[in-house]
Amino acid sequence: TDEGYLEEYRRVAAFNRKCGVDVHELSPSEVADRFPLCNVDDVLAGFFVEDDGRVNPVDATAALARGARNGGATIVEGVSLTGVTA
Repeated sequence: TDEGYLEEYRRVAAFNRKCGVDVHELSPSEVADRFPLCNVDDVLAGFFVEDDGRVNPVDATAALARGARNGGATIVEGVSLTGVTA
């Protein structure tokens, strides 16, 4: 949605291509075709890497919580976080 950011993303994409990442710039209509729930009214472009993964957010959250518990963390729900200590 910002020309300046778009140019930066294009530079990053070019660098990634040089590093072997198969990144493609998508037009707003291509973004809408791939991600039908995405509102592209103000989108200038999108970037897509076929090998990137997708994850169900609920499953990812559960996996992270399980890993944290296995590492000794205590998870408390329904409260505001005011700080983190080691």
